[in-house]
Amino acid sequence: MFCTSNILKTNEKNSAIPPREPTVTCRSNTYPKGFYCSWHQLYSTYIPTTFEVDVQHNQRSLEVQKDSVHKNRCHVRFPEVFSSFPYKVNVTAVNALGKASTTITFEESTIVKPGPPERRTHDHLLQPLEADIRHTMTTHPRPWQHVELSDSTSHTITDAYAGKEYIIQVAAKDTEIGTWSDWSVAVHATPWIEDPLPIASTTEDSSTLLTGRL
Repeated sequence: MFCTSNILKTNEKNSAIPPREPTVTCRSNTYPKGFYCSWHQLYSTYIPTTFEVDVQHNQRSLEVQKDSVHKNRCHVRFPEVFSSFPYKVNVTAVNALGKASTTITFEESTIVKPGPPERRTHDHLLQPLEADIRHTMTTHPRPWQHVELSDSTSHTITDAYAGKEYIIQVAAKDTEIGTWSDWSVAVHATPWIEDPLPIASTTEDSSTLLTGRL
């Protein structure tokens, strides 16, 4: 009886079903070049399911390019920047038992979000974007201290305590449009105090003076 119950549940689980409305999100991390849209289904249909994508802007159908790595992602180039016309993206899931679609509409400015800054050190940023740097001590956690930068790719933290380890993260934002990126992977850094340089004597050595007289 127990085995039969499991078989029935397995058969029910593997029964093919029509697709449901896919979840669709769009984002631009390469502005002003273009944006990408991704989609997925919350439930498996257990049979092959394809997706049809249509992108409209200002009563025009835009060219859609499939992603070479992610099967449920496509790329679209911006036909213009700072457009006042909204974009409309429709994704339709289709299989042998039916189809279901989802349509989203968005303004250009709402999807611009850079990726977290990468390849950074504790004192140098490599992306020429508006940046927000935050840091705090690891041993005695305090509220994050923030420094916002514009038109700068580096910053020196001057209020850190020598010998104390700090966590530093960076977020980026396009200077004209969009929202802040996610925080970068944390960098750990410990400031230090350099040994003072020897002070040069301002008076002549007495032996030198004596030799000079000879």
